[in-house]
Amino acid sequence: MDFFDKSEIEHDFRRIDSLLKCGIFDPHNMANPLFQSAFIEVLICLRDLMYKAGKYAKRIDFTDDITVRGDVKDATDLIKYVRDAMCHLDSDNHYIEPGNMKASFNVQFGKGTLLKMGDFEQSSPYEDDICFFFGSQRIFLKRHIQRAVEESRKLLFPMLNG
Repeated sequence: MDFFDKSEIEHDFRRIDSLLKCGIFDPHNMANPLFQSAFIEVLICLRDLMYKAGKYAKRIDFTDDITVRGDVKDATDLIKYVRDAMCHLDSDNHYIEPGNMKASFNVQFGKGTLLKMGDFEQSSPYEDDICFFFGSQRIFLKRHIQRAVEESRKLLFPMLNG
């Protein structure tokens, strides 16, 4: 691993840790104009970590609470899917299949249902987590994002000093 990749990995972890600890994702901050920006930056940094974990160590491939469908097969794919939705407004990742209805950046704090349409539902069964919805996919702050950060940290940190 070269100096540039090491520097980028260190930066990614610092930024994610800083954003997750600053309180921006507390329910009372949902109306904060930086709430969505913080989420986007976390996903950009996390996508980079997923790429580098796969390149230098092992793909982050857990599937717990992930809707395996289409291009989404595991945590790495889900993170890419959501990052693409947030960074590419013309992405199809905003659409609920099979219809043409957009559902992007819907947020559920704790357990609840935001949308129910036929067999399709945007809901979270967890009282202790935040769920972000993009089209037919959902990503949890603790169960997906924080877990992927910690798994990539275990894989990549040992390589930073070696």
